[in-house]
Amino acid sequence: MPTGTLEIFIAEGRNLKDRDIIGQNDAYVEIYLEKKYKQRTKIIKNSNNPVWNERFTFNIHKGDDTIHFGVYDDDLIGRDSVGSGKVKLKHVFDDGKFDEWVKLPAKLGLSSHGEIHVIMNFIPA
Repeated sequence: MPTGTLEIFIAEGRNLKDRDIIGQNDAYVEIYLEKKYKQRTKIIKNSNNPVWNERFTFNIHKGDDTIHFGVYDDDLIGRDSVGSGKVKLKHVFDDGKFDEWVKLPAKLGLSSHGEIHVIMNFIPA
């Protein structure tokens, strides 16, 4: 795997599964290569179709092959998982860029918990 810099732009989410009894999600996204280092978007209150438009940068090292996205609903006490998705970095390395809606599949992949629009650019070292 190549080394370099991965720029990630989290644009928006759509049709996020509602985790609140009253109102809609207070949604944010956590992004990570390894669980010990995560970055996250700001919280968008009361929306199942949030717009974040936030940019993140990750250094890619040998062995990094998957980027993970966790979408959460922020609550007064803790948080609820809306869903999670991942992208194999090979897709980004091969084309140098990635611009797709990443699905947040339900358990067993039978239904969807929504999707997030992710744009990535890879700059080789």
